[in-house]
Amino acid sequence: MEKELFETACRHFDHEEYFEAHEVWEEIWNDAYGPRRFFLQGLIQAAVALHHARNQNWAGTRKLLASAMDYLERGRSEAPEIDIDLMKDKIVDFEIAVQQTLAGQDILLPFYKLPRK
Repeated sequence: MEKELFETACRHFDHEEYFEAHEVWEEIWNDAYGPRRFFLQGLIQAAVALHHARNQNWAGTRKLLASAMDYLERGRSEAPEIDIDLMKDKIVDFEIAVQQTLAGQDILLPFYKLPRK
């Protein structure tokens, strides 16, 4: 059941349905423990950060991007589905784009798909 739910959440994320992805990952997170729980928390926070970015909630976006990085690192050992290093690179690129937006630059935010292994 977890595998099917995980894949459903990934499809939502890749279709930029971030709130929906977060909701499905949260179902799995509720029963997870240890590093797997941290990994899922990182994905949840990344999804909510991108949802906030869609609504131009920059403070929420930046806070959740930073904590997603930490949780993904803490869950690295139980993250067989996602390339953690590439995911963290995408989060950093997104944070830089948010900073540029806040500085008044007119750029497109680099919304991304999950880097699957």
